[in-house]
Amino acid sequence: MSRFNRALALTFAASLLLAGCSTPVDTAVPEGQQAGAGSCPDTLRFSDTGVEGLETLVLEFEDFRVALEEATGKNVEFYPISSRTAAATALEFDEIDLLLTGPAEYVVLKQEADAIPVVGVTRPDYRAILIAKSDDGIEEVSDLKGKTVITKEVGSTSGHLGPLEMLVNAGLKPDVDVDVVPLDSTRMEAFASGEGDALGTGLKDFEEVEEEMGEGSVFVLEEGPDLPNDLFVAGKALGDECASWLQDTLTENQDVLLEAIVKTGENDKYLESEFVPAKDEDYNPTRTAFEAAGFERYADLPDEDEQ
Repeated sequence: MSRFNRALALTFAASLLLAGCSTPVDTAVPEGQQAGAGSCPDTLRFSDTGVEGLETLVLEFEDFRVALEEATGKNVEFYPISSRTAAATALEFDEIDLLLTGPAEYVVLKQEADAIPVVGVTRPDYRAILIAKSDDGIEEVSDLKGKTVITKEVGSTSGHLGPLEMLVNAGLKPDVDVDVVPLDSTRMEAFASGEGDALGTGLKDFEEVEEEMGEGSVFVLEEGPDLPNDLFVAGKALGDECASWLQDTLTENQDVLLEAIVKTGENDKYLESEFVPAKDEDYNPTRTAFEAAGFERYADLPDEDEQ
């Protein structure tokens, strides 16, 4: 098994200790929303796969939690998780009801816990890029053969799967033709210090990289297509009727809910976002990226009659 398959297996298969906390609030179901509300439990347990621990979850989403209670008329509790993928276990065992996640994580959650897509969250300029240094003589992706590419952490849609798909499309095999080094918060510093020949990351990171390394010192070697939306998913135990009601409720109240998400300044990636209905087939491009990157377990496209 290659280094990357081992890393993905460890990342996506870990079963980690989960802890929850509750903050019950006595709220009434808003007038006109009684229909369908009864299909959902009185308390909804919420988390985000990109947030570790209760303290950070409260910091980034307390305003959203309160706004979601007002929109749904339900109690909303935080359910902190210790890693992105511990959510699969929590969903499988009915410990989380509503989860905000990314495209790659959703594909894994669908495979492992049959998560139900509820509402997509659009992200302007959500695309993967490969960045190269202007003075290295690299002019196209195929020039990276025999070189090192730094990426985001394993499983990141924009910073890992997307760049790996670009390498494959250029005829290069990750971990064979190109040495791929997955990092997270230190990726830009590592690239700037000369530890890699290219950097795989999200489009919105380019300005920060250029600022770090100097104007004109780097350029976008390759830019991928628009990526699927982030999304809210529901646990299978909630059922389709509850998920449909949540989809309607979140969409109808998106202005106040999105304002609450970005209010703290910790979720600027959702500035100018919208809520849109989410469907499983929207994430087939991510499954294709998994396949290109060599992670076949998450590459199976659903049958047409399941879409």
